[in-house]
Amino acid sequence: MGLRNLHTFDAEYASAYGILKALYAFAKRKHKGAKSDPTFNYVAQFACREGAWLAAAKDLGSTNIIGIDTRDAFETPLCIDPSEFKDMDLAKVKVNLPRKSDLLICVEYVHELNPSRGEDLVKDMCGSANNVLFSSGVPYQGNHPEFNFQWQSHWAALFYNEGFVPNFRFKEHYWSDKTIDPAYRQNCVFYSRAEKLPKKAPDFRKLDVIHPAIFEAVQVKQQALAMQLTNATIRKLLKKKEE
Repeated sequence: MGLRNLHTFDAEYASAYGILKALYAFAKRKHKGAKSDPTFNYVAQFACREGAWLAAAKDLGSTNIIGIDTRDAFETPLCIDPSEFKDMDLAKVKVNLPRKSDLLICVEYVHELNPSRGEDLVKDMCGSANNVLFSSGVPYQGNHPEFNFQWQSHWAALFYNEGFVPNFRFKEHYWSDKTIDPAYRQNCVFYSRAEKLPKKAPDFRKLDVIHPAIFEAVQVKQQALAMQLTNATIRKLLKKKEE
């Protein structure tokens, strides 16, 4: 379990382990019989925060990891060795890894950047690896109007411009895993550099999905709000009647 000292159930690590375990197995099945080694030995993460995803990668067999983020992006201790962390403000600095990683992870971060830097960071990712596990918040996901929430098809088009294509079937391997946060189940997309891009771009709108768990949570909140408003209206009517 590396440097982690968990006193409670670590939801972030559970999500990371669940998706990465599915990804590692998926990559091996996809490359079965191929001469190239599909193992993700060297894994990098942009906006790694405490490093839970990198710790999970290490527990799954990755031997070399590097996490990039600002030290003020997290409050709890790192889950990885300090030597595996690089202090860098991704919102301001262009990233170019000296050696391409086997897998680059960037999850639930790009929507916090301004649109221009968000697009540039996609280019940074594509220049740093041939495989990218990516997720970003979709419209109406949170109460942050200042964030650049976009549907996954928006980001897929940017990756495609850099020679990367999404795997439309990978999501089904963890979609129903309740140990994984629904936001990750909904938003994570696995991209790989294509040897040759298709003449016609795929329909990236197929990636624009809402997970049932998130839809149900929204409905519960809306029903609770409606009930509060109804009760408040009834109280006002009764008060007027008494007057």
